[in-house]
Amino acid sequence: MKDEYPNFEVPQIFEVLIADVLDMSKLEELFTKRIEEKCPITTVVHLAAKKAVGESVKFPLMYYENNFVGTLNVLKCMEKYNCKRFIFSSTATVYGCNDKCREDSPINPLHPYSSTKVCMEYVLRDFANSKPDYQIIALRYFNPAGAHPSGLIGDSPSVFPNNLFPFIEQVIIGKRPLLTIFGNDYKTHDGTGIRDYIHIVDLAKAHVVALEKLQTTKGFDVFNLGTAKGYSVFDIITSYSRVIGKEIPYKIGERRLGDVDVLICVCDKANKEFNWKVEKSLEDMCRDSFNFIQKNPEGIQ
Repeated sequence: MKDEYPNFEVPQIFEVLIADVLDMSKLEELFTKRIEEKCPITTVVHLAAKKAVGESVKFPLMYYENNFVGTLNVLKCMEKYNCKRFIFSSTATVYGCNDKCREDSPINPLHPYSSTKVCMEYVLRDFANSKPDYQIIALRYFNPAGAHPSGLIGDSPSVFPNNLFPFIEQVIIGKRPLLTIFGNDYKTHDGTGIRDYIHIVDLAKAHVVALEKLQTTKGFDVFNLGTAKGYSVFDIITSYSRVIGKEIPYKIGERRLGDVDVLICVCDKANKEFNWKVEKSLEDMCRDSFNFIQKNPEGIQ
């Protein structure tokens, strides 16, 4: 790996343990194991959630069980084993449809996925209020896209893609004949939905600075993570086609349940308090996405 990617360092600091957040005994085993090894868990970055809007509309109980109950289990373990720092992966969809979402904008979840995140944010706020020495941050992601520039890490859905970029990738490598655009009658400049896309590397870096912010945070706080720019589906297709030098075939399909017209953030709070800002462009997202799928046509094995 180092020969192929000489600038890509892989520190040997990770231990991967497979467990389900719904399996309380496994979670407790993880926490107790660390205590026995004299290396107790002090911080949790919680990313384990189902996230497909349309799927959540069809199977709301599955989403509430995994996203809500699973997170409660993690928090119970943290409380029991004295782990006091928590970063929660939330979502921009808590705002509903809004082209200037601020952290204090009205909450308006329009589907079960966003409702599960809103529920957990309320739980986290109340939990933090009851535990003055706990430090909790919720990060409201907008639309992560792209891949690591090395091509080693990227979005690799095991089933039907629920995001635009993996769908485009599968069209490019011939796994799908064309891209389905879910609706072209939205109230936007070209009829397709507009979203705020953020490069996954910028998002990852935001988590690093959020961990640093936890050192001085008390209680519960919320931050938007996005670019403050909106791109339609057709904008993405145009940019991606330009990067790879060929047209991407598509067809217009029906709207998906729960999708909104426009969702763009204001991320001034993270820019100021994290001293963080995005560095990657839409072209970077497309280029790195293309690089990843070329090197991993069958996904990450």
